[in-house]
Amino acid sequence: MTEMNSAAPHQHDPATGWTQAPVPQESKVTAPQPSIRDALVDLVKSYRRPALLADPGGAVVAKSTNAERLGTQEQELAAWPHFKLEVRTEDGVYTLMIPELAENDTEVAPRNIQLPPRLAKIARLVISGCTDKQIATQTELSFSTVRTYVRQIYRRLNVHSRVELVHATSMGLTIE
Repeated sequence: MTEMNSAAPHQHDPATGWTQAPVPQESKVTAPQPSIRDALVDLVKSYRRPALLADPGGAVVAKSTNAERLGTQEQELAAWPHFKLEVRTEDGVYTLMIPELAENDTEVAPRNIQLPPRLAKIARLVISGCTDKQIATQTELSFSTVRTYVRQIYRRLNVHSRVELVHATSMGLTIE
């Protein structure tokens, strides 16, 4: 959106005979930056397995839809054996809790997955935290090709997000 500077009158240039109109100035309207807390809440709510996010005071801020479906109390979910990740934000330290999966759980990924070399390379880059755009630059592939490969990796490893892929590797999944 532009505003006209009303304080600057039209200026006449005697050399050319033209009248110069005031130069529009850009308004500085900034969109609010999403907070890390909001991003964490969105992440936990979209997680496929049970997961909790606790605020610095220990109160549960968000539960994944799978944790909500279980219908148990937050205290019971928090008491499960779980992986704990502390995330420092502008509001304090939030705790992400993801319960461990039982050995007989049908969703446990195989321990060793054989992927084609290109998919394995892209999977390692995703796990290391690279965005699709960064992967495209590093591998000299187009952005859409990288997106397609990432979807293929998700399908082959039975995960639905980057977080689940990282979680699967922390649970012992190896990619060759």
